[in-house]
Amino acid sequence: MSHPDDDLRRLLGDAVDDLTPRDRLGEIRRRTAPPARRRRPLVALSAGLATAAVVGGIALVGGLGLRGDDEPPVAGAPKEAVVGTYFVKDALLYREFQVVDAGPDADRALAALRRLEVDAGPEDPDYTTGWPDGAFREVVVANERIAVRLGVDAVPSGLAAQQAVHTVQGVLQSTAPVVFLGAGGTSTEHLRDNRVVAPVNISDPVEGLAVGDVLAVRGRVAPHQPPRRIAWQLRDPSGRVVQDGTTSVADLAWSLDLDVSGETPGRYVVAVFPLGRPASDDTRTVTVR
Repeated sequence: MSHPDDDLRRLLGDAVDDLTPRDRLGEIRRRTAPPARRRRPLVALSAGLATAAVVGGIALVGGLGLRGDDEPPVAGAPKEAVVGTYFVKDALLYREFQVVDAGPDADRALAALRRLEVDAGPEDPDYTTGWPDGAFREVVVANERIAVRLGVDAVPSGLAAQQAVHTVQGVLQSTAPVVFLGAGGTSTEHLRDNRVVAPVNISDPVEGLAVGDVLAVRGRVAPHQPPRRIAWQLRDPSGRVVQDGTTSVADLAWSLDLDVSGETPGRYVVAVFPLGRPASDDTRTVTVR
């Protein structure tokens, strides 16, 4: 019989070793936008697969209440945390790790959600987001629900709801329903839909990483009908495949080390995808020194 914690981890697809790799914080910090937020175009997303049910807004707001003052900082506590944020590519969700301020769970969850807003957005240029500026105001956990108070009247169309659901549930390590409280008084409840998660997702390396002799690549596969093996390619600046192969999947995770010592210095793209499905790929651009 499986342990409930194992079932939760499998459903969320957020293994602990996938959240705290040795070089993640330093590399992401070097590539995280400065406090002045970047402007990105807001994209129109395709119709999502999320299931939403409208619930009574006034009763729900009254039952959840408002979060009180922030918890006082703990001496010696870390000032930053790595969180998984979800973005859109080809009508699927892809996870990207980003750095936010450390703090209470609800604060980290709110910070992660705000990374979904179009003026922050993904580091990977292949990803897009459906959330406008100022979309997220507060996260409250109560009554076996995760309430997200919005600064907009309603949840944007497409995969925006699932972006937020996967992001906030991952940070909080919870599968509780997510209730969006619109600024105009609307309230909708959304459940997690793993069918919209990309079949293969790269966790390492971060976009733009400079490497020497060995390129370590690892990531996850979707918990919904996960592939048993994935294919990979290393493409040179012209798009030519200079290396390729396959690797196995175990416990929804995969990894490989590519010897790039013989490659000409320059920018390369590493791509991974389920066997026979190159159109469902995830990519990272790296620089070989």
